[in-house]
Amino acid sequence: MTKPDAMQATKWLKVQLLIDEGEMQNLLTAMGEFDIYISGAVTHKGEGHLTKAQFLKIYKKYVASLQEGKLPAESDYRQIFSAVFTQDPEALFSIPVGSDRQLMRIAKPVIQLQPHSLGYSQHDNKFRAMVFGTESILWGLQFSYPQLYQDPKTKEALSVDESPQFPNTSLFKNLQRWIRHHTIPTPFLVEGHKINVPMRLGNRCLSWINTHPQLKKHQIQVFVP
Repeated sequence: MTKPDAMQATKWLKVQLLIDEGEMQNLLTAMGEFDIYISGAVTHKGEGHLTKAQFLKIYKKYVASLQEGKLPAESDYRQIFSAVFTQDPEALFSIPVGSDRQLMRIAKPVIQLQPHSLGYSQHDNKFRAMVFGTESILWGLQFSYPQLYQDPKTKEALSVDESPQFPNTSLFKNLQRWIRHHTIPTPFLVEGHKINVPMRLGNRCLSWINTHPQLKKHQIQVFVP
């Protein structure tokens, strides 16, 4: 990988979801062929690439903890949940760190992952995405993909379309399509009131989601028909 300029992009499309390990495996399969890289963290040279099996192993452990009513250790998943998905390895480049380490950076649009937690405010009875702190509720992952990208050479703002220049657009659309068919907007119950939120929940999670330790802590439930 050569070393281009770091990516400049805006207008991100974002999807937050919690699905079980089997659903995650189905999602990765439905998305087609792509690579997973650890980005924004220093790794040993040659260790920045992840297989789907390695990613699924960490995700399975994360979900299993929630199913058992326990909080997963942040150190177990934070780095992996901050990875990127890409069909184009040239969308990333590495910066040497010392003699045996590297830092992977993003050059062109990729699907960026982040650990996701949501928060509930009693002041306005609303749930919000990407809220972190002692009162937040772990809720899987956030997937993000930009709609505008600045060409590093011309500095022109380009629409991130489905042209060959942006192969990860179709990858993100595959992700969106799977999510529409296999997850639901989450129907929370707070003090007897049903609140539907856009953060998604996998259909297979409905059988166990109310064992989530942070839902119990806040006396919040998910409505299960």
